Amino acid sequence: MKHILVVEDSPMVLKVLKQFIARHDDLKPQFAETLGHATELIARATTPFFACLADLGLPDGPNGEIVEFCLAKKIPTIVLTGSYNEENRKSLIARGVVDYVVKESRFAYEYAVKLLVRLTKNEETHVLVTDDSVTARAHLRKLLKTHLFKVSEAKDGKEAITVLEQNPDIKLLITDFNMPNMDGIELTKYVRRKMGNNQLTIIALSSESDRYLSARFIKNGASDFLKKPFIHEEFYCRIMHNLEERELLERVQDYANRDHLTDLYNRRYFSEKSKKLITENDKTGTTTSLCMMSIDNFNDINDELGHDCGDHLLIEFSKSLTTNIGMFLSSRYGGGEFVLLMPNFSAEKAARLSDDFRDFISTQPIIYKDKEINITLSAGICEIENGDLSAALTSNYQSLHRAKKQGGNCVIHTNPA
Repeated sequence: MKHILVVEDSPMVLKVLKQFIARHDDLKPQFAETLGHATELIARATTPFFACLADLGLPDGPNGEIVEFCLAKKIPTIVLTGSYNEENRKSLIARGVVDYVVKESRFAYEYAVKLLVRLTKNEETHVLVTDDSVTARAHLRKLLKTHLFKVSEAKDGKEAITVLEQNPDIKLLITDFNMPNMDGIELTKYVRRKMGNNQLTIIALSSESDRYLSARFIKNGASDFLKKPFIHEEFYCRIMHNLEERELLERVQDYANRDHLTDLYNRRYFSEKSKKLITENDKTGTTTSLCMMSIDNFNDINDELGHDCGDHLLIEFSKSLTTNIGMFLSSRYGGGEFVLLMPNFSAEKAARLSDDFRDFISTQPIIYKDKEINITLSAGICEIENGDLSAALTSNYQSLHRAKKQGGNCVIHTNPA
């Protein structure tokens, strides 16, 4: 939750801003209509304001005094103004405001609020700036820091590759074209062989006069191209647009990887991801166990109480699974069956943890239409040997079958041969 300050004296504008801000649960706004009230809120705040959305002309501060006050307090500030003035814009941008937004339409207010949300995400967004010019890198770093990005630097394409390998959390690469050792296009080609658009956004920059350069970059995998020199607002808008596009791709991909009912990963994704993790763990000699859980008598519950009740139980069970042992890659494998990949856990250790969860579940009735439903689970566990996920699944199915024959509500693990 980010605390933000909105300073605006127009009731109509304030109403519109409140409507847009209300759409974002992660923003906690406080509102002021005067400079005096705004400074008082800042002085009394127990939690520092994350950012400020400020009208440039207030009844008791007609010359942008609120902006100066917020910048002095190091509060990132987005300026709202009723009229465009180029000198004011240049001056405010130079002094470090996040953006200068003219109140021309409802879209302008939506953009301003969207920018607030973007700032909250930028704090966790790592950007790599690649340029052989120290001055150019410093300029880009300053622009990006104004929007709260985490920034790393590289002086050429080869160094950029090293930085990317050392920092897998980097989500945006900004690269110049003309650099020694490896230019921007060669860097883009190399990176795209390793990472897709949904993993890394690439924005290319150049002051070269070659009008086909942008097409070359785009054809080789760049997400966007910007010719230098550029105005700040275009730079920021291009970044925002491209990051939003990548985030949309991530959401679509994540949705495709999820079970539609429980929001756990689906069987396909679990199989793909676990095979990669098992291979990595085998290389390092890491013991990895596989746990398969099954809600006891789930089909009987469906038959007796209906599928809506069964769905409710699956959802609540999944929430408990995530809350209690959500550190593992987990999936709804089918029906009332769930699987967990447990790195650094022997079969015995995994069985103890799973048995604790089994005991917890058995004491937590699930409420459905004012009725308490008690459920139990059975689990089969084994260590994965020789990277063979299929063999581990077969072993766990056999253990589950034994557990069910014993009456359920138990955990059975097999030790490696």
